[in-house]
Amino acid sequence: MFEDWIAVAATSDYQNPRLTQHASGDAGLLIYKSVYLNHADGVVTKGSPVISPRVTAVGPVPERDRATIIDCIDTTNWLNYTQNGDLQDETPGGRRFVQALVLRTGETWKVDQLVVQALGTC
Repeated sequence: MFEDWIAVAATSDYQNPRLTQHASGDAGLLIYKSVYLNHADGVVTKGSPVISPRVTAVGPVPERDRATIIDCIDTTNWLNYTQNGDLQDETPGGRRFVQALVLRTGETWKVDQLVVQALGTC
């Protein structure tokens, strides 16, 4: 999901079908809104966050069709830039606590709920 978000945010193409490949529900809407607002503001997001997700729960048995994942994402090098290449603002990136609920439909896993907390939360 983050690879999709990074790629689409680099162009702010909110209509890119890649947005729905690994995200659905509230998570898909959150990512879509983020990319759409960047598009509307004329900015793109350059770089990549540093992620190291960890599965903290899987269930329910026997289907095991959902998982909870947490991470402390470092967005220091994933920032918004204007079309002329300048930083959008002086707000630095940093570490944020992230929690996701991932659901499986058939053989496909998608992030369905995503909570990205404020800078400095981990």
